[in-house]
Amino acid sequence: MGSPKIDRSLEQVLAHRQLFLRTEHGGRTVVVCLADGSPEGFEIGRVLSGTGPTGWVVRHRLRLPDGTYDVQENEGLSWIGLDQHIADVLQFAAYADVLRRKEVTSGVATTYTARLGPELAAWLADVPAPEGITDLGDGRVRLTESAVAHLRCPSTLYTLVLWVHPTMDTLMIEMDTYDLTREG
Repeated sequence: MGSPKIDRSLEQVLAHRQLFLRTEHGGRTVVVCLADGSPEGFEIGRVLSGTGPTGWVVRHRLRLPDGTYDVQENEGLSWIGLDQHIADVLQFAAYADVLRRKEVTSGVATTYTARLGPELAAWLADVPAPEGITDLGDGRVRLTESAVAHLRCPSTLYTLVLWVHPTMDTLMIEMDTYDLTREG
């Protein structure tokens, strides 16, 4: 089955994050996958057409504080469209481990840079997780794509302190925001 019809801006977000959609069960299930080189992709979440008062069931990979993963399931309202439920998967699904494995095996990583100031850059490069953050000096840091993906869906360790906005390339540290510039 092909990909479902979704809003153009959501298509751009998916492409930017190396994600694609595929359908199962005659289109009643939409699977959100990371383009990891395999034909099916690596599943990070799915939206299932519900029955009765539930319009949809949304499932996504959730990173637990101990570094393991679990599948979280939420019921979605029938009057909220498929696009919003796919956006829910994008907001909460963790897939940084797959990107990190791809970076390590290929030796190539897409990176982002941000200008934070010298003290904050040194602090960020020193956090224990995620891997892939480098202090470039002069108040700048470089983050690999897997580090950014990890921070888009952080564990409770970072909640409200350090995270990347789920749909924008913006690093949030406490109440301050910093633009991430994608390199290559």
